[in-house]
Parts: sequence; C-alpha cells; structure tokens
Amino acid sequence: MSRPPWREQAAVWLAPSQVGLALQRRGWRRPVAHHQQAVDGPDGADAALRALAQLATTAAPRRAHARIVVSNRFVRTTLLPDARVLRGTAERRVAARELLRGVHGDTVDGWDLAVDGTAGPGMPAAALDTGWLQRLQQQALQAGLRAVSVRPLLALAAAQAWPRLAGRHAWLLVTEADGALLARIDPAQGWQSLRALPFDAMQGPDALAPWLARCALLDGLEPADLPLVHVAWQGLAPAEPLAPLAPLELTGWQAHTIALTGADI
Repeated sequence: MSRPPWREQAAVWLAPSQVGLALQRRGWRRPVAHHQQAVDGPDGADAALRALAQLATTAAPRRAHARIVVSNRFVRTTLLPDARVLRGTAERRVAARELLRGVHGDTVDGWDLAVDGTAGPGMPAAALDTGWLQRLQQQALQAGLRAVSVRPLLALAAAQAWPRLAGRHAWLLVTEADGALLARIDPAQGWQSLRALPFDAMQGPDALAPWLARCALLDGLEPADLPLVHVAWQGLAPAEPLAPLAPLELTGWQAHTIALTGADI
C-alpha cells in the first residue's frame, strides 16, 4: 500500500466468513496495522457490514482513503458472448442485466452492475446489490473510511494474473476461504466460461479437485489441455511463503500459483 503520506490509507476485505482492515497512518514509512474479525451471522453480506463497523471502531481510521475488495461470494457474474455487437456501455449493461435476470429473476433490478468500458468478445459483467453497496459506502464513511474503490476479488485477481494470461488460451482459477471461481479465457474469443464453487475453509480442499475436473469436461477439455493460472487470495496480512495446493488437487493441470494479498489492492 504505497500511497501519498499525507493521507491515511486503508485496504478493506469483506467476505462471508471474515472481514479485514489494513490501515496505514499518515507519515513516511509508517507501519501497516492489520485487523481481522470473523463474521458471525447467517445473513452473509449484512453480517459482514456489521463486522466491518466493529473492526473500524477498534482501528479508529481518520478519513482514510479505502480501497475495498469484496468476496466473489457477494458478487453475481455473467458473460456477454460478444459485446462488440452492442453500442456503448449502456447497451452492454442492459444485455448483462437481462442475462442475470434469466438466472436470478427480477431482483436484478435492484443491483448495481458494472461492465468493461471497452467492448470485446466474451466479456464478464459483475453486479452487487445496490442497497448493500450504498450501506457499505455510508457505514465506511461514518467509520472514518472513504471508499475510493469497491471491486470484486475477481477483478483484482484477473489484473494480477493478466501478464501470464495475455495472449494465451488458459484457465484462471481464483480461490479464497469462501469459494472458488474458474474462467476459461481465449485470446481471440475472450472469456468463454465462468463458473463458481462456494465452500468453506473445511470443505475447500476436498471439493476443489472434482469440481475443477467437471468444469474442464463441461468445456470439452482435459485438465492438461490448457495452462492454469491460480490466484490464491491470502488475506490482507503480508504474504508468507506460499504453500501450493496439495498435489492431488492439481494433478494433471499445468498450474502456476500467484499469491494475492492486501499489498496488491
């Protein structure tokens, strides 16, 4: 988190199981203080907001510029088959909303939806509940955190992995404690598939391997057919040496693993 020293800077992580806050006070070379709290509540996203409020009370930020990353579990995603046939961002948003409506119904009318500003083949779109997003921004501001960006983990992970993905037909696997996303990206045709697997920290290791194999088969491929870039979210704390996935989990995959932490926000 290398930012101008005259403002407090914060990185925020929100997930179904945990929230985190990394805060850097004003001044040169001030250490980053890391705060974490488990989320307690069955209502997921709302429970995460309550946990963030409690965490901010402890950390006591003072008008910190906050870059917020949201778990993929809180985000709804879809793929536009070919956004080049649509005229402008507004049409792409309408098309993405209708695709999401086919899965989630009319609740999508209350979602804030984002698409890439540059049209291309096979584009992802992401949506958050508008009311929840507004509450997040308002509660953060009241707690001394000014949200300068709110991004899904998928967006952060894709940006981090792109040097290894650009120009290659490859898999992008994004893992966190609460789930996984797997995308297949083709350099000529864009994002071709995007699938999600929700799990918890206990289920994850056992659930991941068979799910990855099924995803490959659904795309008519074998695991070894394409390289796989695995972006592993490690949380906001500084990264420790990254332990790769257990050998059985990625047997047969051409895998490269990248650690993603709060320093990358």
